[in-house]
Amino acid sequence: MPNNEKIFPKIDVLIYLSYTFNSKKVALFCNQFLNYKLIEASKVDLNIKYNNVLLVYPIHSQDIPKNLYNLLKNIKCNKMIVIATYGRIKHGNSLFKLRYKFIMPLIGACYFPTKHSYLKNDKFEPNYDDLIPLLNAFNNEDSKFIDIKKSKSTLGHNFFPKLRAQLSIKIVLDKNKCISCNLCGINCSNKAIKNGVINSNCIRCLKCICNCPNNALDYKMNKILKAYLKNQRHNQIELYY
Repeated sequence: MPNNEKIFPKIDVLIYLSYTFNSKKVALFCNQFLNYKLIEASKVDLNIKYNNVLLVYPIHSQDIPKNLYNLLKNIKCNKMIVIATYGRIKHGNSLFKLRYKFIMPLIGACYFPTKHSYLKNDKFEPNYDDLIPLLNAFNNEDSKFIDIKKSKSTLGHNFFPKLRAQLSIKIVLDKNKCISCNLCGINCSNKAIKNGVINSNCIRCLKCICNCPNNALDYKMNKILKAYLKNQRHNQIELYY
């Protein structure tokens, strides 16, 4: 694949996928610096050919969220930088997979630590300024496509991840608080809930809980997940550019 080949017109865009707003906060910070067109991942026009693309997404079960697969298979751009946010212990190999399975034209990438979606009292605050050198790669006319090293993942991380999540997290509905507005269903990326009632499509991303205007939804973790989340936290940023 040729380095930095100019093919498409100058349409710059920042694309984000965010379930619990942590990744959206990263995207909003980045766009203060870049001032690109900001688009949620499900609303991207894949018929447009882009110049620079910044993609921000949350790692889910140490992997790329399935909601991004269609975008990654079909998006066309000259250069891309990716920021993968992760919550606590292992970030897996999503950037490696994105670079070499989906063959994205990456000139920069990052594993960026944020708050963990399952920890209600997580007080960790990321240092967003650490991302500025990465974003500056868009201004480098001599930028080349990068290599991504393979990282260690937790044993069995890709073994029925949706089922593991469903067994680890229980979504709880308080019917006395639910006003049947269905904002949970409207905002669900997986068509997994309607008026607070979930179905088998649910991946336990908690987006429904974050979008409930009356706090009618909550979640409970099983003992295994609680024990896992007590492991030592890794807050390291891992940069490639």
